[in-house]
Amino acid sequence: MRPMLTLALGGALAATLWAQQFKFNLDHLSSKASDSFDVSLNTSMLQFAAKFLDGKDPDEAKVKKLIVGIEGIYIKSFEFKQEGGYARADLDRVRTQLKAPEWSRIVGIKSGGESENIEVWVRNERGKVTGVAILASEPKQLTVCNLVGNIHLESLSDLGGHFGLPDIPKVKKK
Repeated sequence: MRPMLTLALGGALAATLWAQQFKFNLDHLSSKASDSFDVSLNTSMLQFAAKFLDGKDPDEAKVKKLIVGIEGIYIKSFEFKQEGGYARADLDRVRTQLKAPEWSRIVGIKSGGESENIEVWVRNERGKVTGVAILASEPKQLTVCNLVGNIHLESLSDLGGHFGLPDIPKVKKK
């Protein structure tokens, strides 16, 4: 009886973690992209990476403190030689997985002059942010990020530029 209970509990925990993540559904872009990278950092990898951050450097100390509650960072980024390397439908496939009531879009930035778009989505669970999705698109580049775990939105922008994440605008508390 005990092994079945342990298996059931493990399955429930895995389902909870999986619910915080979403599927990128972007692997078909790898063959079209001139450059791409794929980052998958789970808890143990993040803890390992944190050891290389300098606690005396103010920026790196912030990042080190922030990643303590993060269970995973998952990023796919594609760069194309020409515009039109990816379709709007590729982003829409990701957006359809970010549905209310769990997910809500909190930031949408559209830069007309540079044709750059950034969307920040959060997953709330019992009043806590347990996931963040970042979609960054330009005519020749597409980046999709998923952060899983307890995340403090006010310090989220400190992660921008680290672990392959795009720069993230400051999110202020209301």
